Amino acid sequence: MIKGLLATLQEWTSWELIYLALGALLVGMEKAGFKGLSMLVVSIYAMVMGGKASAGLLLLFFMLADVFAIRHYYSKASFSIVWKLLGPAAIGIILGGLVGQYINDAVYKNVIAVVILACLILSVGPKWWEQTEGAKGVVQGVGFLTGFSTMIANVSSPILAVYLLSLHLPKVKFIGTVVWFFFIVNFFKLPFHIWVWKTIQWETLTYSLIALPLLGLGFAMGLWGIKRVSEQYFRWLIVGVTFLAAIRLLFS
Repeated sequence: MIKGLLATLQEWTSWELIYLALGALLVGMEKAGFKGLSMLVVSIYAMVMGGKASAGLLLLFFMLADVFAIRHYYSKASFSIVWKLLGPAAIGIILGGLVGQYINDAVYKNVIAVVILACLILSVGPKWWEQTEGAKGVVQGVGFLTGFSTMIANVSSPILAVYLLSLHLPKVKFIGTVVWFFFIVNFFKLPFHIWVWKTIQWETLTYSLIALPLLGLGFAMGLWGIKRVSEQYFRWLIVGVTFLAAIRLLFS
């Protein structure tokens, strides 16, 4: 196994290793509570590796980071909300899996860029459902859109975040709910990436194992930072950088 990992490392260029390391750190920080970082990671990886090629690797990154997050936020979630969202999300994932199977990588990267931009608009725009979070169809709509966008582009936390903010959940319960929801959803996505899209292979698994220590380090950095950094300023920084990355991806 060690020889295999060393051989894999030698196959990467210096820039690819830098992007792999940066992405792993940011994914770990995202799972610790800095929501929105995944959009930046997805944009960068799609430009460097291609849309579909990066999708499977990033899913494994997210799943491994989920292990750290679940251990820390194990009992902090609002499980009643999680259960309500899972059914519609599963439908969105299935539809996203079917759509993604029939589009080429150029179109796929454009879809990723559009989904990211839509998520950004939702995350900074008017919270139009704040007064209607209990209305019929809102939970189903949020669950479906979250499932579809996370399958197509590995991003959807802003969609879910806007809805959860409207419920005025405490900070820790908010993070715990997002962590548990995506922990379950990512396992549901896994078979599509292995057997339908074929974006996860043994080589992909090897890359993710190389990144595991960095995912853990990123998570630890995120836990440290979430208590000390102003989330408002950090959020706007990520929104700005992610917007530029999505625009670059759209016109690349």
